[in-house]
Amino acid sequence: MRAFYTVILVFISALTYAQKANELTAQQIIDRSIQFCGGEKRIAALKTSNMTYILLQPDSSTAIINEKRTCGSKYVQSILSHTNQPQTTFYDGKEIAQVNGEKVIHVAMSNTVEEMKLKTYHHLPVGYKMLQYKLNRLPDKKFDSFDCYVVQATNSNGYTTINFFDKTNFRLLMVAYPNGNKSLFIDYVFKDEILFNSYIINTIEATAEKQIFQLRNLKLNIPIADQWFHCPYASSVEIPPFIKTGTFVSVDGDKTNFTRTNTVMEYTDEQGKVIKRRYLQWVTKDVFGLIDEEALKANTATPESLIRVRVVSWDETGYVCQWIMGEYTDTQSYIIVK
Repeated sequence: MRAFYTVILVFISALTYAQKANELTAQQIIDRSIQFCGGEKRIAALKTSNMTYILLQPDSSTAIINEKRTCGSKYVQSILSHTNQPQTTFYDGKEIAQVNGEKVIHVAMSNTVEEMKLKTYHHLPVGYKMLQYKLNRLPDKKFDSFDCYVVQATNSNGYTTINFFDKTNFRLLMVAYPNGNKSLFIDYVFKDEILFNSYIINTIEATAEKQIFQLRNLKLNIPIADQWFHCPYASSVEIPPFIKTGTFVSVDGDKTNFTRTNTVMEYTDEQGKVIKRRYLQWVTKDVFGLIDEEALKANTATPESLIRVRVVSWDETGYVCQWIMGEYTDTQSYIIVK
């Protein structure tokens, strides 16, 4: 008899849980997802971020992706590799510009603008809440490994995403965009008690192609030069002479002073003494290669002695760049020394 009552109690408990789950509103699902990601208070304290990913392309090539945010207002994504042409997407809070190789496109399509606004947030549920998306709960969806709550999020101009949340912890597992592309959030890490997606698969509508993003580095609440978010080009890429050559000093990372000519970069100490020399060659309009003097003379070049540098943006005061050196990669800002 006692076993019978136990079975009844378990059944009632499961039924109650199912009823409560069915009673959840779309807004409650979003709120619980935000809580799992670290909570509104912690996430609101996140002002800037600098994230670096390794990108695995459908053709098996690799690239380095750097994403920077002024949270809730600005976003830039820059892609650099040894094999494919570089790309950058700029969003300064008002305008979008895309640089693909030497081509520049200024984008005004409303769907693209809405997508960029969402990208200024690390967590889509926070973006939906801050941008006042209309939320609707759709029928739940069960996959092989996950059982999901499904929420439709729609902006005032009609831009709509479909979002799939894990029923066990309310983590966002997948989002489907209006163009049919999808992002799958496979794995994640916590930094400063805030969740960040560390393994992302992007699929392309009507194809079997996919891109894989693997998080490599993450820096939070650091100064980010405003140049990063502004496209300096009107219609095509062209680096001005005062950026191609001159004397520069770094404003972030390891302090570096150097003078660049058309063929060489000489690094100096605080007394102006040359401490290192690298030879230079521009390979595209905005990318140049560097090789250590010692490696060139000894004919012993290694991946660590070869550097690929891309000038991502610039203004009259200096420039910002992304670089790859063997297994190492980073971004830096420099100002002109006059």
